[in-house]
Amino acid sequence: MDYVMDNYVILGHQPCQTREAKFLCIDAIYEKLHRPNYYDLGGTYMQEIGEYWFVTRTDQIGDVFLIHIFITNKLEGIVSLSLSSGNTVIFDKDKNIAFLSPNLNKCDFGKLEESTFKYVTTYSFDIIEVDMLKGKQLFIPISFVDKDENASSLDAVLDFSPLLEEPIGADFTIESEDGEKFLVHKVLLMAHSEVFRAMLKEDTAESKNNCVKLIDVNKEELRHLLYFIYSGTLKEVENINFFNMLILADRFNLSGLRELSEHALIQQISIENALEMLAVADSYNSHSLKTASLIFIKKNKSALENNIFDEINNAELIRELCKFLVS
Repeated sequence: MDYVMDNYVILGHQPCQTREAKFLCIDAIYEKLHRPNYYDLGGTYMQEIGEYWFVTRTDQIGDVFLIHIFITNKLEGIVSLSLSSGNTVIFDKDKNIAFLSPNLNKCDFGKLEESTFKYVTTYSFDIIEVDMLKGKQLFIPISFVDKDENASSLDAVLDFSPLLEEPIGADFTIESEDGEKFLVHKVLLMAHSEVFRAMLKEDTAESKNNCVKLIDVNKEELRHLLYFIYSGTLKEVENINFFNMLILADRFNLSGLRELSEHALIQQISIENALEMLAVADSYNSHSLKTASLIFIKKNKSALENNIFDEINNAELIRELCKFLVS
């Protein structure tokens, strides 16, 4: 059954306003990948006037399947959009659909004449991933830049990280398990995390004492956590334990940190750690990391020859792994 479409999904001629578009949908993706050709996908509108139209071309090179995305602007003007930046597929079993990574890459084409046909990007999948797409629709995250906004404001990032080095106006203290104290600002913690918002309500002990000690977070992990809250990104990523960052993202409900951690961990999957990745992904509801781990293990059966396999006591996860391996 097809996913119930909303007005923010680009699919065929259904009404989708350009500024409201969130997903580009490819219907019958499995069939399209096995029948290389050009396919119309759908378009967006400005009020009732068609503004953009999307086309895909599918290709197969050996066991690699490709989706090329193209855009045509119906009106003369500046064309700028952002589209999913990765090939990682996230599956929603309940709705029987699949998504690409929510992280976006910006594509600026400048001013184009009316009806200009432009290549945007290409996604690649292996045969196992394609088999998993059978009977599903693929949703590609998309966002259009508002042409009326100032370009500089689009790239602006509210970076408050200098306030960690010079905590002017700090009104709260967070202490790590090893005794490092960080002076922070309640308003920033509460703005980014529902967990901190609940912790810092007026009637809580933490709020009254203006301090809290995180007894299971060391100073480096806490430093990275606070840097992300203040800046929206991470630095010195080569020194970060992204397992722990994923756990902290889950604990404090920080979706952006979760996405960064998942992306980093997916790049680190290996024969030695694939089972551990799978177990962590299952424990912390990381669908993208779990799918990537399952696919890696299916491609590299030697990953099962690991002592960690005997330590996994989640029967449902073992059942899911076995089912995936024989599918």
